[in-house]
Amino acid sequence: MKSRINSFYLIALIFSVFSFGGSWQFNSLSAETSCKYSISSEATGLEWKAFKFTEKTGVGGKFTKLNISGTKSAATVPDTLKGLKFSIDALDLDSGNPERDPKIKGAFFGNLKKNGKIEGSVSSVKLETDGKSGSGVVKLLWNGVSKEVPLQFTLTGEVIEAKGLLDVNQWNAGKALTELNKVCNDLHKGKDGKSVLWPDVEIIIKSTLKKDCK
Repeated sequence: MKSRINSFYLIALIFSVFSFGGSWQFNSLSAETSCKYSISSEATGLEWKAFKFTEKTGVGGKFTKLNISGTKSAATVPDTLKGLKFSIDALDLDSGNPERDPKIKGAFFGNLKKNGKIEGSVSSVKLETDGKSGSGVVKLLWNGVSKEVPLQFTLTGEVIEAKGLLDVNQWNAGKALTELNKVCNDLHKGKDGKSVLWPDVEIIIKSTLKKDCK
């Protein structure tokens, strides 16, 4: 009888130890999932792609300085991005061709208000249920005109990449585009011999979010 009682207490003790250990592990894992995200100018860049020739061949470049304000830490990526404001000095650019850069700065941005300075804010961000893709809207103030640009983005770990397409004519930049095409006339001639510079510009925003978990 005494042996049975001892066995009972031994089983109860083992059960208690394992139950306590399991509960402790679960609580530890739950605590690790409490994370906050933030974004910075240093970890963010904006690239662009213009198109020339009748066959619409892409010509890429980037702005070398991007200033972000209104940053905050938040528990979700959409909350981190929503409400952010940014500004870009359009003359701080790099097209990958030193001979082309002054033409873009002078003939195009030089013919826009404030030398083409770009200002904007993130109006909305929505993350899909897969947690790896989403959409959003950026309000862009450029050449005295404010318009919204839809974006599609992907999220890989803490790296976010957003893409959008704009028509410079919607910001009254058509005349400046024509001036740029004049100074680059021969360089914009494709197989058909026509000099074409499209008003469509693709923008690509890349950033590495900072993830802080406690």
